[in-house]
Amino acid sequence: MPSFFQIVANTPLWVWPLMAFVLWLGLQGLRPRVVPWWRLAILPAVGLATSLAGIAQSAHPTWAAAGWALALLAFLPLGWAFGQGRPVRLRPEDGKLEIAGGWFALGFGVAIFAVRYAMGVLFGVLPALRAEPLWICVSGAVGGMVAGIGIGWLANLLRRARRSTRVASCA
Repeated sequence: MPSFFQIVANTPLWVWPLMAFVLWLGLQGLRPRVVPWWRLAILPAVGLATSLAGIAQSAHPTWAAAGWALALLAFLPLGWAFGQGRPVRLRPEDGKLEIAGGWFALGFGVAIFAVRYAMGVLFGVLPALRAEPLWICVSGAVGGMVAGIGIGWLANLLRRARRSTRVASCA
């Protein structure tokens, strides 16, 4: 088993700027701000894209897709719940969202990074796992979990933002 130092030393250089970007996005989410809706979609899109790339790179994409789909459906409600408590309002004048600060983006981004990094290390150290049916399904399920949480969170925020405009126009 390689040491922590060996793992970090053998990590591709492109991983570190990616980690810095994820941290920057997460830290932006800690403070209240006004953003276009697509800015909120960046982390969920990254989670979805990395999970679909994992399926495509799998030794048996069908098994990975099965694990992915089940986890996606199982974790959509959790993401929806995470998006429930955060105050958000759509500004009708420019279509941007006023959103309160919160920890979700930082935690979600770091979780995506950490899980992908850990899976990369695991498969790098024990490459035979890439061909094991259970690990193929688990790898797909991890991606589905990330995608489900991100999509559920974003969907609930956007739904609530649209509803805030309808409520304001009825008042």
